[in-house]
Amino acid sequence: MEKKKLTSANNCPIADNQNSQTAGQHGPMMVQDPWFMEKLAHFDREVTPERCMHAKGSGAFGKR
Repeated sequence: MEKKKLTSANNCPIADNQNSQTAGQHGPMMVQDPWFMEKLAHFDREVTPERCMHAKGSGAFGKR
């Protein structure tokens, strides 16, 4: 069985998923890191379903 490789959205291999480019040893993350920006964009565009406040179901009491 072939071991799966981590790839970006355009199918380029990713060498390291845990580290990002920073400005200095304890500096902020740099915007020029393409894998970090892709991960951030994917997280920001993730769709979360809205909650249904008054859902009708078989377990509800009362008549409608």
